[in-house]
Amino acid sequence: MRKGILNFAMIIVIILGSIVAITSCRAGKQRQFLKREGEQAATFYFKKGQKTRDSVYMKGVIYAGTLKDIRRVFNQNNEITTLVMEEVPGSMDDEVNLLASREIRKRGVNTYVPKNGWVASGGTDMFLAGKKRNIHATAKLGVHSWRGDEKTALEYPKNHKEHEKYLKYYDEMNIPSDFYWYTLKAAPADSIHWMTLDEIQQYKIITEPFSPSKK
Repeated sequence: MRKGILNFAMIIVIILGSIVAITSCRAGKQRQFLKREGEQAATFYFKKGQKTRDSVYMKGVIYAGTLKDIRRVFNQNNEITTLVMEEVPGSMDDEVNLLASREIRKRGVNTYVPKNGWVASGGTDMFLAGKKRNIHATAKLGVHSWRGDEKTALEYPKNHKEHEKYLKYYDEMNIPSDFYWYTLKAAPADSIHWMTLDEIQQYKIITEPFSPSKK
């Protein structure tokens, strides 16, 4: 019996090791692709001269390594209370994006888009993970539809399983489901719609009024 348990444990370790290796390989390929396209993979960092580490900054495209990266920065800096999203144009790995976003909410971290900052697509989804969410008056939030291998989002029936992961995520973040359907109509997958103040307020995107005086 003990031998059987040991063998089972070894199998689990091998499987987990394989998953990590596959994820690392995928992350590396995505970083290379982004570099060729003139983009950068999402990075988390502190500003030079920053006196405290309660705010960590983010810039770049969410990719396969983002969950690992965000866990590492949170684990190494327990004092972080706010993720400042300077420029996050989207995600090339929706599954990882939703997992990383849930990590933000689980840890009770707030999100903020600073002066002249912007998030779009999957970046907007990640912004919604903040326990408290706020933006500078000059910040921009972009949304659009998505396209699968064969169809656009609106070509799938409303009760199709392809919609479920997004609807479940928005529900967890206390965002009305109407927001999801609004994003699909706001702009096609190859375009972007910058949300108006009325839309931001209507869909409860921020949890407190933004202030032009904030940096």
